Amino acid sequence: MKKQDQEIATNLSSGAEKVERVEKEVKKEKSAGGKTAAKKVSVKVEKEKDAAKARVNAALDKKKAAEKRKVAQAKAAAERKAARAERREKRKAIWEEEKRKRAHEKAARNQERERRRKARIEARRQRAEESGKRQRSGNGGWIAAVAVLGATTLALGSAVTASAVEMKRSNEAAMTAYRGTMYELTGIMEHVDGDLDRVRISSSPAQQSRILTDLLVQARLAEVDLEKLPLAAESERGITSFINRTAHTCERMLAKLRQGEELSEQDFETLERLYKANHSIRMELDKVLAEMTDKDLTEFIKKGTGGIADAIGRIEKTTLEENRADMERGMEKAKEKMKEWGKKAEKAVCSPDKMPHIESARAEELCLRYFSDYNITEYQCVGETVTEGYAAYNVQGYDDKGTLLFAEISQKDGALIRFDYYEDCMNETFDLQNAERIAEDFLEKLGYDDMEVVMFRENGTMTDFTFVYEDDDVAYYPDEIRVKICRSRGVVTGMDAVKYLKNHKDREEPNVKLSLAQAREQLHEKLTVESSRLAVVNTKRGEIPAYEFLCSYENENYFVYLDAMTGEEISIVNAKTVY
Repeated sequence: MKKQDQEIATNLSSGAEKVERVEKEVKKEKSAGGKTAAKKVSVKVEKEKDAAKARVNAALDKKKAAEKRKVAQAKAAAERKAARAERREKRKAIWEEEKRKRAHEKAARNQERERRRKARIEARRQRAEESGKRQRSGNGGWIAAVAVLGATTLALGSAVTASAVEMKRSNEAAMTAYRGTMYELTGIMEHVDGDLDRVRISSSPAQQSRILTDLLVQARLAEVDLEKLPLAAESERGITSFINRTAHTCERMLAKLRQGEELSEQDFETLERLYKANHSIRMELDKVLAEMTDKDLTEFIKKGTGGIADAIGRIEKTTLEENRADMERGMEKAKEKMKEWGKKAEKAVCSPDKMPHIESARAEELCLRYFSDYNITEYQCVGETVTEGYAAYNVQGYDDKGTLLFAEISQKDGALIRFDYYEDCMNETFDLQNAERIAEDFLEKLGYDDMEVVMFRENGTMTDFTFVYEDDDVAYYPDEIRVKICRSRGVVTGMDAVKYLKNHKDREEPNVKLSLAQAREQLHEKLTVESSRLAVVNTKRGEIPAYEFLCSYENENYFVYLDAMTGEEISIVNAKTVY
């Protein structure tokens, strides 16, 4: 403002000086008797006056425009702040509603347990009373007992006969149900066998997608049938693990195809192994059905032995071998990946232009500042952590109660990457809102500004909050920080900022093809939109802009994410799985 005033004053001053100089020239010309020259000079004076006036008006217009922009910016900032506050209130309302539901469910479970406990106590009391009555009756009632013995024996015989008939019917129904489940499971596994046989040689993404979708459905059906059979815990665990792995493989490959990717050679190798294992299972089931008798089924159900049990054992062995082999392959891949990370990190840290920017002593000093409220007077560097993404000093300290605090401090700039404070957390003293404020204050103290809570998870008296970076009303989910709060003492007991430090950068405003209104039209017609905004989310394709909609439907709340370029649904999350 002062600068603008000075410019205006300068314009006025310079204009006045020019006019004064020209007027002097006019007087000089007049004294010399040059009327024509004086007239020319007079015109020049008028022009200089007009130019000075124009400069002043331009400066004033510029000042007004700047003030108008400032007012517009303040108004826009206030609107963004109000929108952010409104979303936060809606989210908090959802949190409270979910918390109330969980409290009611917990109260109902406790009430049911109390009812059952009282029922057990009452049953024991009644049995004790009946036992006491029988003991008090003693031998005095033996005559009456003999008198009614004949009638009692007749009634008892009738009851036993009816009970035996009912038990036989029940056993026959159970046998029929188990036999039907065996036939159904065999048919499903045959279907799975055919799908795996076809998809392992398919080269069409469309055909692969159709087969994998059917395969996923059949795997889920097989899992349901396995739960109905009277299998031993170890057998069920091994076979179910194989079926679940088949289903997860289908889901992973379908996700790749939806993203426009192709199945890799490694994917086809996985399908080949699953086919061979499943084919062995199918052959065993076919053999069981061909040779199964009622006696075999009864022996398996009652004793867990016989031909069916032997076949189940062979199936279990096949699945256990395949599960173990898959686990070993996974461990080998993890080891290779860790070796690659180690080599890259070592090269990055040891190269002359990327040496650590701070010393270990500086990391210890920074911990004293970061954790000034934790009653820890001394920290010690106990090692280093080197990964593909960062290199850090491992620093630890103990408070006056002997509680350990372990932190990782970036060797590059001294940022707090993550930490854990192993404090006991027994009671719930602080409510959810206070815990959230504690987490926000802690992040602000560390210099993490413009962070917003998007979800939380409760684990007893511990609450984990997930924050993401927000700029100009756009939520950047890749820039994530997790903060753990002990609601017993209201203290931060853990933090993880790895994703934030890895992904945070200066970004341009997201480029979108669809407007918010156009994206909203893509939502299911039964959903009611509570709030919405633009976000940036991480997918297998990298970071993409998306519209985030908080919706409600039949007393349930959902977060729906749509691609801001195509309108395609990226994900739907039920608030129950978030809060």
